[in-house]
Order: sequence, then C-alpha cells, then structure tokens
Amino acid sequence: MGQTRLDAVIQSIEVCPPSGEGWDAAQLPSQTFLYILRAAHNVKAFQPFTQEQKALNTYLMERLAGRRLCDYAWRLLAQSL
Repeated sequence: MGQTRLDAVIQSIEVCPPSGEGWDAAQLPSQTFLYILRAAHNVKAFQPFTQEQKALNTYLMERLAGRRLCDYAWRLLAQSL
C-alpha cells in the first residue's frame, strides 16, 4: 500500500531534523496545543479538522512539539495537497 501524506510528513520530521540542534519541544501540552492552532491558522486550516489533520495533531501532541516543529509539519501537510 502507498505512503499517505501524513506518513510522508512524519517521515520527513523523523529523518530530517534541523541541522545540529534537533526539533524544539514545548514545556507543556497546552503550549503544543496553541502552537498547533497557530500553525494550522497560518496555512488557513481551521477546526473542525479532518481525520488526517487530527492524526497530525495527535502526533505533535505526543512529541510535545514546539512552535517550529508544528509550523513545519502543518506547512508540509498543506503543501502536499
């Protein structure tokens, strides 16, 4: 079966962290939640999110993703349309 867009985004995150420093992390889940909403808004994606977008958000929450990672993930997903 072919790779989904979400799989491709996650693979890119896992394989290509920013040079040297790795991805940023939030201190609290509430920070990640706000970073997700901000990143989604920047690519004109709004709630209610699609199943794919919800899955991306779940992945980002599990990682306690920081601002840069949320922005990167959402932009990559949006550009893959």
